[in-house]
Amino acid sequence: MAKPSTLQVRNAAVALVAAGIAVWNLIIGGPFLVTLFLGLGCVLALASIYLNRPGA
Repeated sequence: MAKPSTLQVRNAAVALVAAGIAVWNLIIGGPFLVTLFLGLGCVLALASIYLNRPGA
């Protein structure tokens, strides 16, 4: 298995942080739009990890 690039590692960190904040926002009853944008950011970060894989 190939070693992940620094961009992939950064995107994984962003995805984890965004998912964590989205869950926290849901728990505290924050605005739904904030949760939606954080979820979208998480999906985009995961897509970037996939698209920046070696050999893509």
